[in-house]
Amino acid sequence: MWSASIASSIPDQDSAPTLALMALDKVPGDQKLYIGGMFSLRRKQLMKEANVTHVLSVLRLPLDQGLVDQYKHLVVEVDDLEGENLLEHFVVTNGFIQEGLDSGGSVFVHW
Repeated sequence: MWSASIASSIPDQDSAPTLALMALDKVPGDQKLYIGGMFSLRRKQLMKEANVTHVLSVLRLPLDQGLVDQYKHLVVEVDDLEGENLLEHFVVTNGFIQEGLDSGGSVFVHW
C-alpha cells in the first residue's frame, strides 16, 4: 500500500527526462478531450493553454490534491490489470466528460 503521495515521484516540468512522458495528447475530433499520463499534471502552462477545466484520474494510487485542486476532478479507482472491469464506470465517466465539454472547457483523462 502506498503511504506517501505519488506527487513526490512526478518530475517537475523543467526537470523531466523527456517531455513525451508529460504530453497532453488531443483525442482526434472536434471535442476538447485530451489524454496522457499523470506526469502531465505538472505542466501547468500546457494545461492552461489547453483550457483544461476537468480532470479524470483513472488510477488507484494516491494523488497529490495540489495537482488537481484548480480543476473539477473525478477519480476512478482501478488497477491496471487485464481483469479490471472499466465498463462499470462508463456512465459516470462519460457524464463527467460531457459535463466538462458542455461547460466550454476541456477534459484531461490520465492514468
